Amino acid sequence: MKRRDFGSILPGSLLAAAATPRPIPAKTVVLTFDDAVKSHRTFVGPLLKELGFNATFFVTHRWMPDEANFMTWAEIGELHAMGFEIGNHSWTHADASTPRGAARLESELALVEYELNRVKVPKPASFAWCGNTFGPEAMDVLRERGITMARRGGAPEVEYGKLIVGPAFDPARHHPLLIPTTGDGYPDWTFEDFLKVIAEAREGRAVVLQFHGVPDVAHPWVHTPPVAFRRYLDHLKKEGFNTLALRELQPFVDLAHPPSDALLGTRYRAPKDGKLALAPEVEASRLDLSHWRSNMREHGYTAAEAGLVTGEGEKPAARTPVQGPKLAPYPGGRHVRLGFREGGIAPMRGTKASLFLPWEEAGYAVIDVPEAIFANGKLMFLGHTHIPTMWDRQNIGITNRDWTRRADVALSSEWTLPNQVSFGAEVRLEEGEVRMNLWVRNGSPEPLTAMRSQVCVLLGGAPGFAAQTAANKTFVSPRASARSLNGQRVIHTEWEDCQRAWGDARCPCIHSDPKFPDCAPGETVRRAGRLWFEG
Repeated sequence: MKRRDFGSILPGSLLAAAATPRPIPAKTVVLTFDDAVKSHRTFVGPLLKELGFNATFFVTHRWMPDEANFMTWAEIGELHAMGFEIGNHSWTHADASTPRGAARLESELALVEYELNRVKVPKPASFAWCGNTFGPEAMDVLRERGITMARRGGAPEVEYGKLIVGPAFDPARHHPLLIPTTGDGYPDWTFEDFLKVIAEAREGRAVVLQFHGVPDVAHPWVHTPPVAFRRYLDHLKKEGFNTLALRELQPFVDLAHPPSDALLGTRYRAPKDGKLALAPEVEASRLDLSHWRSNMREHGYTAAEAGLVTGEGEKPAARTPVQGPKLAPYPGGRHVRLGFREGGIAPMRGTKASLFLPWEEAGYAVIDVPEAIFANGKLMFLGHTHIPTMWDRQNIGITNRDWTRRADVALSSEWTLPNQVSFGAEVRLEEGEVRMNLWVRNGSPEPLTAMRSQVCVLLGGAPGFAAQTAANKTFVSPRASARSLNGQRVIHTEWEDCQRAWGDARCPCIHSDPKFPDCAPGETVRRAGRLWFEG
């Protein structure tokens, strides 16, 4: 099989502008395989290569700890090297049909992209809806992450699990993010069922086949017998079918002007009780709308930004002037970084405190405390998504916890991780500067060693300090400093037992990162830091 370089295919917008979509030729079949089953590498890939067929393998981390039955990332890299498309199937194979599921999807896509990049697989442009469910909020996430083609199941047209021919993909009728499955290779699929499905591969329409493992030992309800599978492929070869990866449908699709699919705006499956699970931060915001709307006016939010926080259609509101210094929870909705956002995907607001600066129209800095905690050689906590944490490796998500606003004009937090290690922070104004404390309590049975934290001061919301440059920053441990562009004002921060003072001009941000002493089970360790101003 000739290697197809999927990394070189034009982005959707450029491709659409480059040529008028062509009609799909008759006998076009798209082969797709879900869940990163081990047999994809040991049996399916070699057989497809032998026959000169192409396909898309949609990979998820969900079952990878079972290395006897599921692929490693290295094996997925080998499939890519064989010429096959690798698509994204999310990190935990979670339902993304609800607002809560959609809120997690961006992180899940990014984690898969991270691991694929490590084995030299390009960022996927194709996605398979997990459990064949879908929803409008998640479609927005797919667009933002650069996904151009997404395969759903045969439902709602065909009831899940029924051996009924599903719709063939018609680019004039189906949205490219809702490409239907025409046939599922269930274990009781017969050759006659297969023939009925591929008969739908007429001019202008493509048959999309969905398989899982061949065989699928761990998930027998979606198993395809290897003997039956070989018979299917031999028939496609003999009858001259054109077999494609999902992304190879792009030349037949007008990505710039997709059709008004009847399922756009549809949620499959609809919640049984009619109640949608909201994103955690949206749910928390709705419980205290007065505070968050006032908070967002102080931050100068647009109606669109405010709508991301509350999940509601917000009316435009005038900015409320703030006389700093003043501390407030960061409301989320607006990204805390100007640049290098791929290194801070889906930031959780519960670690981020806004410090309105003490100068007129000076804006605000955001203190991310803690941005990260490392212990025992592992990334134990990260306040956004960039690389997998120890919990991501176990398919466990950490949900945002908002700051507690205290009567003494301070903010405090407390988080408990699945291993019963707790941590928290306190941020308060005192004597004209910001005093900070960070603590870790070891509720686990194992000692915590080589423990360190990252504490980030993000400057994108402070116009005088927001230049993406290192020229206005100095780092002399334990102190990290940023000077305003006019040279008249300075922000300093430092932490005790600083293990590194540094910054990233792309964000832009400055760091003074503390380390902690070893922490035995039942003990608590603390570190103190401060932030202050000149000018």
